[in-house]
Amino acid sequence: MPLQYTAMKISALLLLVSFLSGCLLTPTQPEQVVYSSSIPNAWTIIGRISVTNKRGSEAANFKLNHQNGYNQLTLTGAFGFGQTTVKQTAQGLLVDGEPTYQTLEEWMILELGWYFPISALANIVFKYDDNTIEGWHISTKKHRILNGIGYPKIIRLSHSNKHLKIKLLLQEVNRLK
Repeated sequence: MPLQYTAMKISALLLLVSFLSGCLLTPTQPEQVVYSSSIPNAWTIIGRISVTNKRGSEAANFKLNHQNGYNQLTLTGAFGFGQTTVKQTAQGLLVDGEPTYQTLEEWMILELGWYFPISALANIVFKYDDNTIEGWHISTKKHRILNGIGYPKIIRLSHSNKHLKIKLLLQEVNRLK
């Protein structure tokens, strides 16, 4: 009797394994990701940024608002300490409400020691443009679906002439208009 019971177990186990292996071999259709065909007039991106350059590595939280053709970048250090807001206006650049005569890129280089092409970010996020832009190699391999539209989850930027790598982890993308 014990021999029959073992043979029954083995045959049931073989049947289960063959069934499961058949499921593994069944081809599945890759999920079709639909990307946006247009860039909204107003949008917000929230996430984390990590930067690696000759001085080392650093990370911060960021929030980028775009409205009426102008950007507002808010950078917040670890644990919410050290927040800086840089806002483009028709009158020029405001850093924490104080006017400066620098461009956003000039301010980032002078104050942070690095920059990334914020003006190209809308094309990367909303139109999935991962071509080389302004000397930056762009890579967007991971994506997420929000409201039926695909957005990059991680954007990697590496400058071709400088020792500068930037990784943006997009946690939230909002189309406002």
